[in-house]
Amino acid sequence: MVGCAPKMTSRQALVEEAFAVCRAQGPSTKLERVERDGRFTVVGRENEAQRVHDCMVRYGEPTRRPVPAGAPPAGAPPAGAPPAPKAELLVASRLPGTWRGTLKLPPRASGEVEVASPALLRFAVAAGSIRWSLASGTSAVPLVADGTAIVVDGELRMTGTVRMESVRSNVGVRYAGTMIGDRLEVTGVTTDKQVHVLSIRRAAE
Repeated sequence: MVGCAPKMTSRQALVEEAFAVCRAQGPSTKLERVERDGRFTVVGRENEAQRVHDCMVRYGEPTRRPVPAGAPPAGAPPAGAPPAPKAELLVASRLPGTWRGTLKLPPRASGEVEVASPALLRFAVAAGSIRWSLASGTSAVPLVADGTAIVVDGELRMTGTVRMESVRSNVGVRYAGTMIGDRLEVTGVTTDKQVHVLSIRRAAE
């Protein structure tokens, strides 16, 4: 009797989704292995594979890279330091309201620099669904976006449209986010392959 193949986990599905949107940053890169807990390996030309890997990490939950035996994990706090906040399950009822923080646009090619600007994200319930609107960018180049949001398995999923003065046509965007302590950490990728990294906290009403 032939057994059924194991069902893909939500973590594996997120990795596959991240690779689909990030692979354009390194055409030679291939997704070699995806573990059931979401750990993954990509192979390709060094610089291209690194760009794709970093994009995928930003798109989904942070993934630890392998470290030498006996070495502390990358980013581990010094001995005696308070533990870093852990990711927790998000519930949709926590979203409505105003969130403030920073939007970072990582460089897409060598020679470019990261751009960071204040961000204001609002969630509201309308007609039974959660709507979101984002205002960020600079006074010279404002960025405005909006769309709908859902919470799946304790993680935020947002889809919508981005509008910038420098872009004549609207650009689609997809975001994924998790709660880390009191911060909502959100990573998105637009249809023209621009990565968005949001770090926001709920503002006092």
